[in-house]
Amino acid sequence: MDNINLPCPLCQAPSKFGFNINGYQINDCTKCKHRFACINPDKEHVSNIYDHSYFIGGGAGYPDYLEEEELLIKSGRHYANKIAKYIPVKGKMLDVGSAAGFILKGFIEEGWSGVGIEPNPEMVAYGKQNLKLDLSQGSLENYQTAEKFDLITMIQVVAHFYQPVKAFQNAGDLLKKNGMLLIETWNRNSISAKLFGKHWHEYSPPSVLHYFSFTGLNNFLKRFGFIKIANGYSLKKISGAHAKSMLEYRIGNSFLLKYIPKKISIPYPSEDLFWVLYQKQS
Repeated sequence: MDNINLPCPLCQAPSKFGFNINGYQINDCTKCKHRFACINPDKEHVSNIYDHSYFIGGGAGYPDYLEEEELLIKSGRHYANKIAKYIPVKGKMLDVGSAAGFILKGFIEEGWSGVGIEPNPEMVAYGKQNLKLDLSQGSLENYQTAEKFDLITMIQVVAHFYQPVKAFQNAGDLLKKNGMLLIETWNRNSISAKLFGKHWHEYSPPSVLHYFSFTGLNNFLKRFGFIKIANGYSLKKISGAHAKSMLEYRIGNSFLLKYIPKKISIPYPSEDLFWVLYQKQS
């Protein structure tokens, strides 16, 4: 297999070969050190990859996303409370990659108003019909509205942008003066990532395209006028069914996996998962 030397999607500098995984090449930027999958994604990539099977097919996606409703609503409420001391007045928010809107619903239960954007039409329809949420189909790269938001949330989203520069340019335009941006994502410089090497769970192209470090994300967002206000590690819980699906995807079938109950809530050892709250500088 010939090495692919695509330019860095963040800074357009040359990249160099890192490793191959699942038939895809992972490269590192020679300038900003960003790590990314050597894929030329476009708008169709989003609709193709995050289709119905992503939310019910297991593997790098979910075995049944809708079964995660309670856990994800709690996650939204958790983040709303966590950032309350930095944003004392709860205004209007945009939840990017909202899926069925469970995290958005958690924020709304804590006093926020808001809308969501999600590329998967079935998830959008579910959230609108069952949760009565204001969701629209699409991607942040091409999202347009006359509204300005007090907060934009990107929970488990930044690794999936097909045009990250355009996405964050748009995020800056959509925020009010001194508006806030909340991101949760995985840290490729974490202990877990270094321990597992190329077998780290987030190296799952083509669904995951970008592998940020904490420092790399901060440096990248400075280009768009975002300054870090607060950060920390994320407390994450997943269902037994999701844990089983992830393990099957990584290690294959094992008779031990059948003993994992589907309905239990399992704390995820997430030292490789972090959150950051940024403020748009005027």
